[in-house]
Amino acid sequence: MNFRKMILWVFCLFQMHFSFAQEKVFANYFDIAVNSPENTEVTGRIHLERNKDVLSKPIPKSYQFAIADQKGDLFAMSTKFDPAGRIMGIITTKQKLDEKMLGNQQLTVVLKDGAQQLNSFPVTVKVVKQTLWETLFNRYKDETLTAANGRMFGRKKPKDAEVEKTIVNLEATKGEFIQYGFYHKNPNEYKPVGKSIEYDWESVSNQIGGLGYAYATSKKYGPAGNSAERERLKRTIYSAIIAYTEAVPVEGKDVIIAGKPIGNCTGDGFANLRLHNLIEEQVVTHQWVISDALIAPVVHLMPEMIAEMKNGDKQAERVYYDLVRFYQTAMAEVANRRAVNDPAERWGKITDTLRSSGAWADANLGHRSRMMLALPIMWADYNRPMTYVQYWYSDYYKGQPFKGMSFSPGWSPNGVVADVARWMTKYKVPAHQYIQSGFQPDGTVSHHIANATDVAMVAYGFEWLTDAFVGFNQFKNTDFKLPSSAYQFPADRLERIYPKIIYKNRFDFLISGRSYGDDLQKFVNETYLKAISDLKNVQSEDTKIMNQAELDDAYHKIKSNKQEYSGTDAYWVNEFLVHRRVEGEKTFYVSLKLKSKRTVGAEDFGRVRRSWYAGYGILPLKIKGDEYSEKVLANMDWHALPGLTEEWRTDAMPVGHAQASLPGDNDVAGVTADGKTGIAIYHHLPREKYSSATAFKSYYFAGDKIIALGNNIKRVHPGQQKDIITTVDQSSFINPLTVFRDGIKEVIQPGDAVDLKYDINGPMWLHSGDKGYIIFPEGKEQLNIKTGKEINITDPTIADKTPNFIISINHGLNPDATKGYFYCLVPNVTADEMNAVLEKYARDIIYKKDNGAHGVYLQSEKIWELAFFKPATLTLGNLTVTAEAPALMILKDSGDKWKLTVSNPSPAIDRQQLIFHVSQPLKAGRYNYNVGGIYPRKGEYVTVLAEGTGAKIVAELADKRDEAFYNYQAELYNGAPVTIEIAK
Repeated sequence: MNFRKMILWVFCLFQMHFSFAQEKVFANYFDIAVNSPENTEVTGRIHLERNKDVLSKPIPKSYQFAIADQKGDLFAMSTKFDPAGRIMGIITTKQKLDEKMLGNQQLTVVLKDGAQQLNSFPVTVKVVKQTLWETLFNRYKDETLTAANGRMFGRKKPKDAEVEKTIVNLEATKGEFIQYGFYHKNPNEYKPVGKSIEYDWESVSNQIGGLGYAYATSKKYGPAGNSAERERLKRTIYSAIIAYTEAVPVEGKDVIIAGKPIGNCTGDGFANLRLHNLIEEQVVTHQWVISDALIAPVVHLMPEMIAEMKNGDKQAERVYYDLVRFYQTAMAEVANRRAVNDPAERWGKITDTLRSSGAWADANLGHRSRMMLALPIMWADYNRPMTYVQYWYSDYYKGQPFKGMSFSPGWSPNGVVADVARWMTKYKVPAHQYIQSGFQPDGTVSHHIANATDVAMVAYGFEWLTDAFVGFNQFKNTDFKLPSSAYQFPADRLERIYPKIIYKNRFDFLISGRSYGDDLQKFVNETYLKAISDLKNVQSEDTKIMNQAELDDAYHKIKSNKQEYSGTDAYWVNEFLVHRRVEGEKTFYVSLKLKSKRTVGAEDFGRVRRSWYAGYGILPLKIKGDEYSEKVLANMDWHALPGLTEEWRTDAMPVGHAQASLPGDNDVAGVTADGKTGIAIYHHLPREKYSSATAFKSYYFAGDKIIALGNNIKRVHPGQQKDIITTVDQSSFINPLTVFRDGIKEVIQPGDAVDLKYDINGPMWLHSGDKGYIIFPEGKEQLNIKTGKEINITDPTIADKTPNFIISINHGLNPDATKGYFYCLVPNVTADEMNAVLEKYARDIIYKKDNGAHGVYLQSEKIWELAFFKPATLTLGNLTVTAEAPALMILKDSGDKWKLTVSNPSPAIDRQQLIFHVSQPLKAGRYNYNVGGIYPRKGEYVTVLAEGTGAKIVAELADKRDEAFYNYQAELYNGAPVTIEIAK
C-alpha cells in the first residue's frame, strides 16, 4: 500500500469513527415468541440517541439499518421514520421460528448513510416462550385498576349508561369534550373553564380514564361484553385520546407568544407555560395530573393497538405516536428546576454528586412510577428511550462539570425498559444536609423541604419507601431484575425503624406527615403489614435480604398484636424521641417532637388547619395505645396539644401553604438517648406570628419517670390576648378524672362538662385511666381543667360526641419569666397509688432551672441529665457541670463505671467539639465512640482530661473536616448522640 492510499484509508477510518461518535445507537434488547410465523416483527426496534434532536437536526433520509451477518438467515431488517422524523430499525422474521430456535440469535447490524457504513454493532434476538412485553403487560394491567391506583383511570367508574351517553357525544364531536374549548386553541388565548387550562386538561383526561375503566371491567363493554359495543368504545377512546393529546402543547414551537416559541426543548410547550402564568406551579411539578388517567385505558388497549398497527390501522398508529409525543410532558420540568448549579433549587446543586442524588430525588418518585412502569407497555419497544426531553441526556451538559454529567447523574436515557428498571433503584436516596429530601441517617425520612426538613414516615415517606415494590415485581426474574441492595434498603427500615414507633398496632401521629389525622392503626394493620408481605413476594429467585428472618418476625408479632419493645431512641435529625417500656403486662409509650430553624412539624393540607403546633415540644403518653387515635384527635382543641406552651387561642389557625407553620427561629432543639435514658432541650421561639409565646423547655426520660421543665416563658406577640398555658395533657375523657390538691380529692365524671380553675399552692396530682399527672408548682400557680362541651374543638365537622379532657398550667396573660413549670407524667398507675408516687418523686427528683440551663438528678438511679441552652454552669446534688456551648448530657453512675452521653442540640457543620468541665473526677483517656441510627457506624472520640479535682471532657463531633468519612452527611451526624463508658 503506497503512502497516498494509506492516508486515504486512515482518513476513511477517521470519518467512520467520527460519524458514529455522533450517532449513539440504542439496541439493547430484542425478543420474539417461539413459533412466530414469517414476517413477524421482533419486539424492540433500533433507535439513535440523536432522535431526541430531530426538530433541530433532522436525521438524513439516507440513513439505513441493515443486517451484515447472521446465522440461518432468520431475520430481515427495514428502516422506518416516525411522524416526527425519528429513525427506527425494524427486525422481522423471514421464516417461522420453531422450537429449535429457542435461545439467543446473534446478528451483526450496520448503520449506513447511503453507501457509507457509519457503524457496526451486535444485536441479540432472544427467541422465548413468553416475551418480556407480555410479562410486563400481564403483571401491570390489573395494577392499573386498583383503588390505590385510582389516578390511572381518573378515579372514575362510570355506569354503562353513562358510558353510552359519552360515546354518543364523542362520536358527534370527533373525540372532543365540547364543554372544554381548549381544542385547536393557543393556550395564551384560551379562557379556561377551571382556574387555568391544566384543570380542563385534567378533567378531560380523567373522563378518558373512566372510559378506559369501563373498557377493562364493564359487563357490556369489557372483555366479556358485547364485541360490537366494545369495538365502538375502543374507537371512541382512540378518538378522545387523539383529540386530547394533540391539543396539549409539547414542543416549544407549539406555543407562540410575542412572535416567538416559548422554548427550544421538547416538553417546553407544556412546562414553559408556567413562565407566562398560563398554568400553575402545581401541574408543572406534579406532571402526572394531566397524564396518569390515560394509563389504564392505554395499557388495556395496547394488545389490540399493536395488532391493529401491524395491520396498517392508521387510527391506531396515530394514537400510538400521539402518546409518544404527549408523554414527553411527564418528564418536562419547569425552567427554574433545571438549574443544576443552584443549591437553593428543589434537588440542590445537582452537579455536586456527593450531596445531591439528582433530579426527582424525592418522594414524588412514587407518583412518577405509575407512568414509568406503563411506558414499556405503551412503547411496546424496549429500546425507544423513556423520554426525548433533551436535558435528561448527558450530552446536553457537554461533559461539564464532569464527563457524563446529566440531570440525574449516572443516567442518560437509552431504552425504556433499562431506563425504568434503573429508576426503580432510585428510591434509596440519602439526605446529606438539612432542607434536603431523602432518607435520614437517624432512620426518619423527609420529603417536602419548602422551609426546612420535615418528617413524613407515613405520607409521603412510606410511599417513597415502598412504591417501588410494584416495579420490583414488574422486573422480577427477568433480565432486568433489580439487585438485592434495592430490596435491602426498604427491608432495613421496615424492620429496624417502624416497629419502634408502632405501639399497640398504631403508628405515632407526631411523625406521620400529612397523615397525622388518619387511622394509623389501619395504616399498621393493612399498609405496613402488606408492605412486608409484598416485599417478600416481589423478590426474584436469587434475591437475598439479610434480615428477612427478623422482618418475618416483626410481621408476625405485629399481625398478632404481640409486638413489644423497650428502649429510648433519639431520632436526632428530626428532633424526635421515643421512650417506651415493657415490664410484664405494664407497657407505655411516650414520644416528643420538637422543631427548630432546621425542622418543621406535621404538614397540613386540610381545609381546617389543625397541626399548626405539632412540633412545638409535643409530649403525648400512651398506655392503651388509642389515647391519641384519629377519633380522639378529631375531638381535639389543637391549640392545647400535650406539652405545648402557647397562648390558648380560640380562633381558627391560619391557612395557606402546607408548611405555613414554618420552622422555628430557634437554634437550640435536640434529643439524645443512650438506649435506656433520654433527654431533650427546646427553645420555643416560633418564626410565624400566629403563636404568641417563647420559652425554655426540657424533657427527661428514665425508667417510668417522664419529667417536663420550663421557664423563661414570655409573650412575644399580642395574639388574642388570651392566657399563655402549658398543656399537660389532652385525651379522651372516658374515665373519671381525679384531682387531688391541698388534701382535697375531687372526681369529675365522663359526661361532665367543666371549665375549672384551681390555685395550686403545693404539689398536686391528677389521674385518669392508667395515667397520672404530678404538678410541682413554683410559687402560686393556676391549673385549668376543661372537659366535654367546654372544649373548643378545632374542626367540629369531623368530631363525634366523645368528649376530651384538657389539663393545663396557666401562666397568665403576661407570664412572670422567673417562674415556669415542673410536672411529671406517670404511666400505669391507679388513683389510689398516686399519693405514694408523688411522695416518692418529691424525695427522688432534684431539679434546677435558670436562664441558661435545666437539669434533673434522679437520686435513686444516680442519673444526672442536663440541658444547656447556652454556655452555663449547673449544680445538681454533688455534681457541678459547665458547658461551653449549648449541649445535652446524661451521666450515669453504674457502680464500677460511668456512662456518659452527650450531644449537640444546635448542630452545624462548623461545630467541631462539645466541651464540658465537671466536678467529678473521671479516668483520663481517649474513648472512641460509635453513632447510632439506621446503620450504626464508627464515630469520633471523646477525650477526658484531669482538671483540678474534676475533669474536662472534649467530645469530637462530625464536622466539615470529616465529610468523606461520613459519606458527606457530616452535618446530619453533628447532632447525633455520643455515648462512652468510663471505668472508675
